Amino acid sequence: MISIEVNAKQLTELREACGKAKKDFSKELAAAINDTVKKTKTNISKEIRSVVNVKKAAIDKAISVKGKATAQSLRGAVSLRKEARIGLQHFGGRQNKSGVSYKISKQGGRKSIAGAFMGAKPGQLAPKLYGGVFRRAGKTRLPIVKLYGVSPFGAYVKNDLDEAEVVFINKNLQNQMDRRIKLNVLRANGLVSN
Repeated sequence: MISIEVNAKQLTELREACGKAKKDFSKELAAAINDTVKKTKTNISKEIRSVVNVKKAAIDKAISVKGKATAQSLRGAVSLRKEARIGLQHFGGRQNKSGVSYKISKQGGRKSIAGAFMGAKPGQLAPKLYGGVFRRAGKTRLPIVKLYGVSPFGAYVKNDLDEAEVVFINKNLQNQMDRRIKLNVLRANGLVSN
């Protein structure tokens, strides 16, 4: 769990600006927290995709926002679940004559698994396999086993992305607080209507 501290000076400025604009301080602070949480979720996905060659949709399934901040509860959380590894097809899996090629790391090149398959022949996916990459477990035709790449959580932990995330969250929360302070100063001076 990552904990973030709020700048006391910004809190005081926001409270004063909200008082002059006749706006609820707790609601404004909750809005700043919720905006930061939303951007944090997007940033975690972006950071994982910067090191791992995977589609955004496959990563985003593992990231969720746990509760929204309200005036009564000024808390927001983003969760990156420890879940199963993602199927190899999400890592650019392509069937060729010898097997299936894929690329997991952004820095590394493509690798290949001899004898793996995605369909009956190269370029043709088998609908019953749902686009997955498989290979035979034994010498006979069956059974087949599905092949997987890395999990989003594993990529996050292995690449120590939490340190960069703390910096991002702190900076973003400060920006959101500044934005709310300026907005309420404009409201107090009658330059913004809502």
